[in-house]
Amino acid sequence: MPYDLDPKDMAAVRAHLGSQLDVLLLTMLDVDAFPIFLFSDDRARLVEARGRAADLLVQWLTAEPDKARGMYSRLPDQLQYRSVAESLLEAVTWADYFDLPIELFRNPAPDSRVLVAAPHLVPLLDESGLVTVTGLDARPWGLHTGEYAFQYHQLLRRSYGSGVHYGLIGTVLRVSNQHGLTARLAIDERRLRFKHEYQEIHEHDHWFGRSLSEEDLDILSVVGETFHGDPDGGTSWLHPYAGVSVRWTADGPLKGVEIEEFMPPPAAGAEWVFARYLHAIRDTDKGAFIHCDGAVKAFAAAAYPQTVKDFRHRGKGDHYRKLFRIDGEFPASVWSELACSWFRGNRLVTEYFGVDPAI
Repeated sequence: MPYDLDPKDMAAVRAHLGSQLDVLLLTMLDVDAFPIFLFSDDRARLVEARGRAADLLVQWLTAEPDKARGMYSRLPDQLQYRSVAESLLEAVTWADYFDLPIELFRNPAPDSRVLVAAPHLVPLLDESGLVTVTGLDARPWGLHTGEYAFQYHQLLRRSYGSGVHYGLIGTVLRVSNQHGLTARLAIDERRLRFKHEYQEIHEHDHWFGRSLSEEDLDILSVVGETFHGDPDGGTSWLHPYAGVSVRWTADGPLKGVEIEEFMPPPAAGAEWVFARYLHAIRDTDKGAFIHCDGAVKAFAAAAYPQTVKDFRHRGKGDHYRKLFRIDGEFPASVWSELACSWFRGNRLVTEYFGVDPAI
């Protein structure tokens, strides 16, 4: 969690909020409202849900003012700027909002909130749980259909918990339109957002790949694995990636490439390690890529490799969730752009493509 919050205090707040906390958190997910904006966002559903939750805390804290003042005093300074009830309510949402349950790796269920609201999307799901968005009103910040603006998958968010990675999604949609490709994206089956609640929030940065030589990529004998390691082992909070593996293989006229992050040793008590992965196929007879997809792998933290040598024997991961896919013929420039966008923030990938990450 972003703040060091007293577990007993947060447990007490949860107990007094009961199911209303679940309602509030689900509403925050639905409208994409982060805890820091809990009391500044004026969308109607959120206003109603936070009002009911705050009223419950006011009643409790009025009955036990000394306990309330004690909990308030133990909050980080950054959270002590509203009333006691509002500060405690924001604190408990910080503690719970950013959880990443392993159930995120499951394919969407037909009885999920989103698919019940939009059953016409069910036939568009592939075996990996991706929705074919070609021909739909898919935008970088959401999939618009009927009265809804559905959100993309949690693992398609920056660092898995921030804003949607609209740069990557926009690239998938743009290149699919330019090159006549079939585009597929994962949606968040938990979040039911209406069109009138839709917002576009920009977080500006620039990550891109260079146009690789098409001729070099078509040499079938150029295969094997390259590993780029971080000099600090991924221990810097500015660059928490220990390495990246790029592996090329050949099967007849087809060349495959797999890129996967190597994460630093997990913190004590961590249950899972998440790592981004990208796979692409190039048809050397056609001189073009014909497929690209991105996914996140989850490894049990206790068994995750600690060294580069161990990394080569990491396996396929305990859980795997594909998040985007394009099919059709497209140039190397599109593949490199997708790769650098998907691995946003990992300078080792941009270094592999010959790009200065400071650009």
